[in-house]
Amino acid sequence: MRATVVIHTRSSRSERRLPQLRELLAQRRIAIDALYLADSEKELRRWVRRARKAGAPLVIVGGGDGSMTTAAGELAHGDTVLGVLPLGTGNSFAQTLGLPDDLEGALDAIVARRVVRVDLGRVNGTYFANFATIGFPAATANAAPPELKPWIGPLAYVVGGIRPFFRHRPFRARVRWDGGRDEFRTQQIVVANGRYFGHQPIARDATIVDRRLAFFSTTGTSHLDIARTYAALALGLHERLPDAVKLTSTELVLHAKPRQPVSIDGNSLGRTPARFRVEPRALSVCVGPQFVDAPG
Repeated sequence: MRATVVIHTRSSRSERRLPQLRELLAQRRIAIDALYLADSEKELRRWVRRARKAGAPLVIVGGGDGSMTTAAGELAHGDTVLGVLPLGTGNSFAQTLGLPDDLEGALDAIVARRVVRVDLGRVNGTYFANFATIGFPAATANAAPPELKPWIGPLAYVVGGIRPFFRHRPFRARVRWDGGRDEFRTQQIVVANGRYFGHQPIARDATIVDRRLAFFSTTGTSHLDIARTYAALALGLHERLPDAVKLTSTELVLHAKPRQPVSIDGNSLGRTPARFRVEPRALSVCVGPQFVDAPG
């Protein structure tokens, strides 16, 4: 098996696992056509694009959800297969793909070569692999200190969320989808292409091959409501919240007043309005032993 390997060196677990990578690849008889170390998302995009243009059959990317979204955008609707090494803070996309959370297990899944064409989301013309956030969670993602991620992992988002928690204000959301429309006040919105937000399914029936986006929000706007929502998300109880707003659709158009920050898989993407659509079977990717194409 031959592959081009691109590692985002700023991802939280890259530094301590990178010295082992060549040995682990050699043990699995993965021949490296090229190995690129990317110091930024911009560099990662450049190397993945170069590999795709060169006709690489397999590009193995090491990083977190933001890195996977960058890679997926470059490989969308092409023949190059993406191999995922979960070296980031959250790794929700890897979990959606049924991949083990360790480097060895992820490489074993790539060698097993179970390739599936999965959906991608698209917002304002930009692809995303797993989820987009609007409002408070986007502000939190933008504020999370990158230098803390290698040391404290997901707690970096807790640190980043302290200031937005006290400063963020509710906004009025107007949502239109292929089944209707709604308007409500909220603090946060999640639109998911993949199955997981954090380590919990965003919706019970969500998959990354169902050709639909999952929308989740709540109408509680106090600080207590925010804390309650994120506690419920962490426990997988968010769909039971009495003020939950849930729907699935192939397309969504969202306006917010005042305008709100938008983030895709932890990467900032400007502000609302946001126009979403699903791109069915847009990406070829190696999936793991726990991958299911339908809810259990």
